[in-house]
Amino acid sequence: MMRRPLGPLLAVLVAGALGCSTATSSGSSASAAPGSDYPGQSVPPASAGRAGDADAASDPALRARGPRDRPPVPSAPDLAGAYRFVSAPDFLNQDVADLTAGGRREHVVAATGEVANSTNEAYETALGRVIDEMADQGADDVLVAGDLVEGRWGRDDSRTGVFGPVRTDAQRLRAWRRAADVYYPAWFERFADRGLATYPAVGDHEIGDDPWRARRGDPWVDFKRRHLPEFKRIFAQHALSGSDGLPRFADRPPRGPARHTAYAVRLDRDVLLVSLDVFERRGGDVHVSVDPAQLRWLAGVLRRAERDDVPWVMVQAHTPMPGAVRVRNSTHLVYEKGRSSDLWRTMVDGGVDVYLSGEVHDQTVRQRDGVLEVSHGSLFYRGEASYVVGQATAERLVLENRQFRGTVGFDSRLWTTSRQGAPAQISYPPRSIVTGTLVASRTRAGGVRVDDAEGVLVPRG
Repeated sequence: MMRRPLGPLLAVLVAGALGCSTATSSGSSASAAPGSDYPGQSVPPASAGRAGDADAASDPALRARGPRDRPPVPSAPDLAGAYRFVSAPDFLNQDVADLTAGGRREHVVAATGEVANSTNEAYETALGRVIDEMADQGADDVLVAGDLVEGRWGRDDSRTGVFGPVRTDAQRLRAWRRAADVYYPAWFERFADRGLATYPAVGDHEIGDDPWRARRGDPWVDFKRRHLPEFKRIFAQHALSGSDGLPRFADRPPRGPARHTAYAVRLDRDVLLVSLDVFERRGGDVHVSVDPAQLRWLAGVLRRAERDDVPWVMVQAHTPMPGAVRVRNSTHLVYEKGRSSDLWRTMVDGGVDVYLSGEVHDQTVRQRDGVLEVSHGSLFYRGEASYVVGQATAERLVLENRQFRGTVGFDSRLWTTSRQGAPAQISYPPRSIVTGTLVASRTRAGGVRVDDAEGVLVPRG
C-alpha cells in the first residue's frame, strides 16, 4: 500500500506500604535483570515469543562489541523548530528506591547483617547524571517502551519481610501492591522533578518478568500468570493515571485486556505516538501478541492519522520483531509471528513510520516494508545506560544514540526481592558520547528514506 502523503505525573511514596512479617517464596527467571547472576550476553533457545541463538550469533557484526566499547561518531544535525523527544526503553529495568525513608521500619538481611535497601548515594548520583542529561536535550517528553522496574514482586528470596509475607497468593498480591507503591512513585518522581513527562509502555518486568509457565509447578510463576490482569491495572494506576486517578490519555481501546494499558497521543502537530500492550494471556500462558480488540483500535487510530495527514506516526511496544538485532543480557522476547502477524500488516497498511522497541538492551535499526524499526535501550545497573534523542519536523526525522560509559562494582549488592541484587557500587561520568545517528526524510510518495546514518544506527536490511 502507498505510504501516507505528507500532510506530570508525580506520585508520592506511600509511607505505610512496607510489610513487616517474614516469609519465603520460591521461583526463578531466565531473565538477566538485577535478580539474576549477571551472565554475559546470552540468548535462549528458540521458542514461542523468543528469538533463537541464530538471530545474533550468526552475524559476527552483532556480537563484536558491547555498548561501552563503541567509538564515538559526530553528533546529529540540529533541525530548526523541530519537536524533540527522548526514547529510553528498559530504563531502569531495576527496582531503585529508599526503603528506609519516611520512618519505615528497617529490615535486616540475615545473610549479610545489612539493612535491606534498594538504593544508595552512588545510585542516586549516577541516576541524577543520566536523567539530568536527558533533561538538557531540549525535550520535555520521555518515551519508555517497557521495563521501568525489575518487578519480580510477590516473593522474598532473602526472607526479610520487607513487603510482608508471601506464602499464599493473597499475601503475594498484597506484597506486590506494596512494592508497586514504593518503586513506581520513586521512578516517576525522578522525571517529574526535572519537568519531564513520561510515556511508558508495559514491559515483561511490569508483569513479573518471563516466564509465566514453568515445566514443573512453581507457585510464584503460577501466581504471575493468574494475576496478569491485576498487574496491568496496578501499572496503569501508577504510570498512566493522573493525580485525580483518571486515565491520562483519552484515546484508548474501548474494551479488551489492553483498555487500561494501550493509548495514542499527539505529542506534537507532527508526531503521533501509539503505545501498545503486547502481552496477552491466552491458552494457559502469556503470549507476546496484541489482543483482537487492541488491534481493531489500532487500525482505527491509523486511519484517523492518515485522514489528518499526521507527518510521523510512531508505535512503541516492548518487544522487537524477529530478526537479527544486537542483544545484551536479555532473554530476547520477540513479537510472535513477526512480519507475518496481523499487527505488522496493520502497521504497514496503516502507514506507521517508526516502530520503537526495547527488551534487547542494545541498539539496532532495520527498515522493512517501509517501517523504520529502532530496537534500543540499555541496562543502567551494568554501567551501560543509553538513550535516543529524536527530532521531528514535517519532512525530516533525526535520531541520535547517546551512550554512557559507567563502571560498576560487585563487592556488595543492593537489596531486591529475588536472588542477588544489583551491584552496589556504580559510577557514571558527567556526560555521554554519541555512538550513532540517523537522518531520514519523506519521499514524494510519502515513504521514509534514510539519507544518512553513522555508527550503531546504520540500518541493517
